[in-house]
Amino acid sequence: MKITLAKPDLLKIKDLTGETYTGGSQEWYEDRWQKASGCGPVAACNLIWAMTCPQGGKEQYIELMRDMFPFYSPSIGGINTSALFSKGIAGYSAAHGLHVTTRALNIPPKPRKRPDLNAVREFIISSLSNDAPVAFLNRSNGTVSNLETWHWVTIIALDTETMRADVSDYGKILEIDVSTWLKTSILGGAFVYITTSGN
Repeated sequence: MKITLAKPDLLKIKDLTGETYTGGSQEWYEDRWQKASGCGPVAACNLIWAMTCPQGGKEQYIELMRDMFPFYSPSIGGINTSALFSKGIAGYSAAHGLHVTTRALNIPPKPRKRPDLNAVREFIISSLSNDAPVAFLNRSNGTVSNLETWHWVTIIALDTETMRADVSDYGKILEIDVSTWLKTSILGGAFVYITTSGN
């Protein structure tokens, strides 16, 4: 069974020419450092955009990207933990009067300490079934060749049997194998989603 956002068009971003993207892209930043390090803030923007359901296209989304970036200020190591990602979301939300709660599932580097595949499946389902995309931190891609290492993407759909997920990356949709990633990633990562406080 495939679980998707009830309103997948929320993350369809149109530019002035009518071209449509799925989620944002760090390439839309103007600053070179932001382009190189902006995957975490863009994943955060995808989560906030889907939750707040704003009216607007690419220009409005880029405004959100500009507003979001100061709450992340990536170091050399980038936004490499769920705690750093959640801190940025919390800072942005507090500054803009949003009341959100972040929920995270960490995937440690040591395989024996990792949650099993069922726990990962249930975590992603719990988010998508509440119409919330999932930010996914991949510190190493293992044998998943189409997934960029040390990088945040956004899960927008999941086949619960095959564990293949549709993810937004650079404004496009990729299909990745979550099960293979969980088995073969050397450094692990994390899954994070947000809800309105109290949910």
